[in-house]
Amino acid sequence: MSKPQIHLVRHAHAGKRAGWHGDDTVRPLTQRGQHQSDEIAAALVTSGATALWSSPYLRCQQTLLPLAAKLGLEVSDKANLCEGAWGADALDELLAAASEGQVVVASSHGDVLPEIIATAVRRGAILRGDPSPRKAGRYECTVENGQISTIVGFDPPA
Repeated sequence: MSKPQIHLVRHAHAGKRAGWHGDDTVRPLTQRGQHQSDEIAAALVTSGATALWSSPYLRCQQTLLPLAAKLGLEVSDKANLCEGAWGADALDELLAAASEGQVVVASSHGDVLPEIIATAVRRGAILRGDPSPRKAGRYECTVENGQISTIVGFDPPA
């Protein structure tokens, strides 16, 4: 089996939206979320990642910062990963990067990731795991013939 070329990560714990009084795009990770992001980095440090993509929301960026530090990579903002974005567009952008040989780790939201996964499944991918990730949950996606062939879900770190 091929090594996964796309890693999808739901942002780590950032507290409740209702408890945040301010611009939701800058709601940060909690201490628990920071711990989860460290665990995500430990799990993905040997993934072969060549690109780190994130929703522009702070909590998504912060989820990838420990991995960025370990790999010496920058986290790039991608509008297609933003809350409310169309999952099919995000999937197509991820597949284009994979076809160029990149291994992408992408951090996004609880509404976008299920759309990406559902689109991949409609296109023929086999899903092993829950189609709706909990905070800090992640997926490893193997690409074959220009499409995702297998998606394996992983529970969030404690």
